[in-house]
Amino acid sequence: MESKIRKALNIHHFRVVKQFATLKEVKICDIERYLAAYVSMPTARKIIHQLDDLEIITFDQSQSDKRVKIVRFLRTSLDEFV
Repeated sequence: MESKIRKALNIHHFRVVKQFATLKEVKICDIERYLAAYVSMPTARKIIHQLDDLEIITFDQSQSDKRVKIVRFLRTSLDEFV
């Protein structure tokens, strides 16, 4: 599993984890907007789904607004993969 993660990670994955992992509640649109400064919007969505596939993040529905997905970080640091 760790070799799979190591091969798939790039600088944008590290940026997202470093920027948002310590925050309490993060929405998917917050991460998309952050990544849009570096890559196109489809690529930003691809990066988010890659993080989900690699089991670094999971998605939960917001209790107040069911349309909003909240991101929960399962790993708060990726330093071991550098």
